[in-house]
Amino acid sequence: MGKINKNNLKTKLLDTKSPKQKLNTKEKSKDNSTNEPTKDKSKLILNKTITPKKTTSKKEKHRQKHKNLMNKFTLIRKQQKEERARQNRQKTAVIGDLKPLKDALPSLDDIFKLSKEKDQLKTGVKEYDPTEEEDKHLSAKQKLKKKKEKFIKQVKSYQAILKDPEFKKNPREAIRYHIQYTHGLVEE
Repeated sequence: MGKINKNNLKTKLLDTKSPKQKLNTKEKSKDNSTNEPTKDKSKLILNKTITPKKTTSKKEKHRQKHKNLMNKFTLIRKQQKEERARQNRQKTAVIGDLKPLKDALPSLDDIFKLSKEKDQLKTGVKEYDPTEEEDKHLSAKQKLKKKKEKFIKQVKSYQAILKDPEFKKNPREAIRYHIQYTHGLVEE
């Protein structure tokens, strides 16, 4: 295209106006001349000036598209994460605060105080279960022999329970009593 001559452009813009617009602008200029000093013709023309368009290279366009795409992905991930968090909050809202429930349950210390023989009680919690130091010093043969004796003792006790007339009448009550008795919860 080439350079645009601003003076030629201004005159063309003035010439392109319809006769009514020219008259209106002249009348306005006459009215303004009484109130204000005369204005230049350049102020009658549009306030916008012609600026050259910013050209972007193919690489810049590609970078911009990639950046927009990555922004969309992060926005979608963020929305999904917020949705999951909202759903988790809804699930836990039904349960509410568990502190009153925890306070209502007895502590493990209180339960263990009820039993007479803490050494025989097995909970699965290392802090409360006594460690058997005797077994640590035994050889493999001695440990195996001790396990066999324990197994034989359990089989004999189960056979005795099955023959018990109280067990035949009400098995659940007999088992409950046996557990309470073996853990020292029942005093005789």
